[in-house]
Amino acid sequence: MIITHGKRARISRMHKNERVIIIAPVGQDAAAMATLLDSQGFETQICNGSAEYSRKMIDSAGALLLTEEALESAQGSLLLDLLKAQPPWSELPLIILTSGGESRRAGLLDLAAAAAGSVTLLERPVSTLTLMRSVQVALHSRRRQYQVRDLVSELANLNQTLEQRGAERTAEAMEQAQKLRWLSAELSLAEEAERRRIAEMLHEDLQQLLVAARMQLAALCRMQDAAQREPIAREIADVLERSFQLTRSLSVQLAPPVLYEHGLAAALEWLVAETRKNYNVAVTVEADSFANPKVADVRIFLFRAVRELLLNSVKHAVGSAVRITMQHLRPDKVRIIVADGGPGFDPALLNDKRTGSGLLNIRDRVRSLGGKFHINSGPKRGTRITLCVPRGSAAQVSR
Repeated sequence: MIITHGKRARISRMHKNERVIIIAPVGQDAAAMATLLDSQGFETQICNGSAEYSRKMIDSAGALLLTEEALESAQGSLLLDLLKAQPPWSELPLIILTSGGESRRAGLLDLAAAAAGSVTLLERPVSTLTLMRSVQVALHSRRRQYQVRDLVSELANLNQTLEQRGAERTAEAMEQAQKLRWLSAELSLAEEAERRRIAEMLHEDLQQLLVAARMQLAALCRMQDAAQREPIAREIADVLERSFQLTRSLSVQLAPPVLYEHGLAAALEWLVAETRKNYNVAVTVEADSFANPKVADVRIFLFRAVRELLLNSVKHAVGSAVRITMQHLRPDKVRIIVADGGPGFDPALLNDKRTGSGLLNIRDRVRSLGGKFHINSGPKRGTRITLCVPRGSAAQVSR
């Protein structure tokens, strides 16, 4: 049974972890000491019997005030075992009242010191002032232990937080590395597709023209009559002119001079004109020249992105008009919208890496530049794709 003495009707002036545990199994010593300490503002608990001894009692106590009879009783060994099992930060101060002479005091001191680290022996009868001072010193020592406990707990929590953050950053780094590997693979595939397209154009168009020119040249060499040589020469000149036009067109597609000389707005107008001429599709563009990106890499990326989106619309939205707009947004961003009235698609399919790799590349590149990519589409609702990226200087744009 635990008996709490004094101040039952008001809040104790002492913290609950500074409670003085009193164990005095003989006579009225426990009640007397509790009454005295309560009158001085200390919070006390009297423990009667081993059933009340617990690890929790030891860890939450401020000091242990006991008589020599408590240590010599049958429950004394249990109490000493609890004291020995204290956590590393804890050395519960012991105040032992004794009256058995020097040899008995020495025995008690050895016995208690083996289980606790801080022991004070008081010879009975004990003056009120001595008891008060002893309890105050014990509680002061216990407060220091609580500070150490809190610091150790904070350090453990900090280490756990750092480990958790380290694990999170490692996972993020691995995720970013995996994403970069995937983007690198997609870029390689896109580059390979572009090389294949150029190779097919060279083989199917330019090479055939050059073969025809060579054959015509061989025929020209065999002709003796000047009248017969003239039409063959004209055919050779025509084939060579078509070859020049083809190579010029190919070089312009790869790196249109207008993009580097006059900016993105002019390049988009050129792209729209070429698309109308080559694909016979209704395309309009409204490009604000004040929205031209300041960074060459951004201009090149946006031009190629719009070209791919435009070709997607030509391919999938057959017969539908396509509209391109480029606007300047405050504080310093460029927004490009490519919209068509075609059959549309489910934007959720974009997350399937087996489809829409071109759109995925554009989306991820936009995000890497610190911008936003949005698709507004659906079955039979057309498609509206918006790209918004900073126009800023090279130092401001994330690579």
